[in-house]
Amino acid sequence: MEPNATGHDIRSNTPEWGWALREGFTWLFVALGVLLRVLEYSDNRSLYKDEVSLLENLIKLPILDFHTTLTEEQLAPPGFLLVERLMVRIPVDARWSGRLIPLVCGVASVFWFRRVARAYVTPRAVPIAQGLFAMADWLLYYASEIKQYSTDLLLVLIALDLARRIAFAVEERSRRRSILMLAALGLVGVWFSYPLAFVLASVGLYLLASSRKSGAVLGLVAMGLGWGVSFLVCYRVSHRILSKGRFIWDWWDFAFLPLPPRSYAQAEQVFWQLVNASNSPADVVTPLGIIPSALLASVLFLVGAAGLGRRWPGGLWLLLGPIVFALAASALHQYPFHGRLLLFLVPAVHLLVAEGVAAATWFGWPATFLAGAFLLAQPTLEVLHHRLIMRRPRPFDSHGDIRYDVLDHREFQRQKAGRS
Repeated sequence: MEPNATGHDIRSNTPEWGWALREGFTWLFVALGVLLRVLEYSDNRSLYKDEVSLLENLIKLPILDFHTTLTEEQLAPPGFLLVERLMVRIPVDARWSGRLIPLVCGVASVFWFRRVARAYVTPRAVPIAQGLFAMADWLLYYASEIKQYSTDLLLVLIALDLARRIAFAVEERSRRRSILMLAALGLVGVWFSYPLAFVLASVGLYLLASSRKSGAVLGLVAMGLGWGVSFLVCYRVSHRILSKGRFIWDWWDFAFLPLPPRSYAQAEQVFWQLVNASNSPADVVTPLGIIPSALLASVLFLVGAAGLGRRWPGGLWLLLGPIVFALAASALHQYPFHGRLLLFLVPAVHLLVAEGVAAATWFGWPATFLAGAFLLAQPTLEVLHHRLIMRRPRPFDSHGDIRYDVLDHREFQRQKAGRS
């Protein structure tokens, strides 16, 4: 029998047919996730304005130019810029070549998410989490956009998987190999994904807290210092190529959260920004509507966090730690806490929401199945409707995200109340 990282036996207390059904649904969602991402890529949709702006900096600037300020208020990790500049020089349409790396990362993330889900959450939660991840329209869209968000997603999943492998390695040789892989990921990965730094900080603190040997502690400290130096150099390079104007900071000003809040209004702002993450970008939607769905997802998230915390406190920290660091960076006006910039947090949201469903439906697998079907019904129907019935562009909101979110709906409600 195959145990997962939290100590659960994958087949424990489950009939053989129940285990096969669960695995079948999980792999079905893996297949659907891959198919939908490939179909999204094959649509070869028109370039969005952010893609057009970034593409200008990919085509017109030399491959190794990290001195010239990027135009059109664009910013992307230097490693991602380097690879994309190579890709768009392939003699094919830039829409195909520029979106290929995001597609590869998006497809790989579907498989890697299954590994992480099986390790972090209870077996009953795995197919629900995989379904949420496979059908989320945000993840489908950004798996075919010339931006780094799909890369963020894959690197975060690899880091979470390596942290689990290190924590539960039986053989010292296997543990050392995983640590070396994690060290390399941190040194190189921050050049391709800024938010990977939040995940690495969480992983590093977890490994230090769980280490018992002084030699291992010194090795982990050295690894962390290496990560820090690499990230600081990347930060300096990125700051050099970022426009020195105020536009980008003013554009994202609403997403730099007032922490700690000093008034009721600020506390309300922080609350709704946190709730909004389950909708934008985690895309947990139900027939209840956008705001009720986001509130329901937030409750399930907390229930799932409590369940995982009882079984594996370190695993809970690995999922929540990046949120803590992202909030801190937002408070320092260094990283906006909103929308597509939070795509790297989607695995944590989907895992804990699915874990919450499994914990809340204590009547057994039939109740879990029905609750999971309720969560997955609307995303699935929306994807099918978009694919098979009415092909239409996504309704971008005022901040460039692919659909109106909780914050938009609250603003509409306030405007409606003001007119009445």
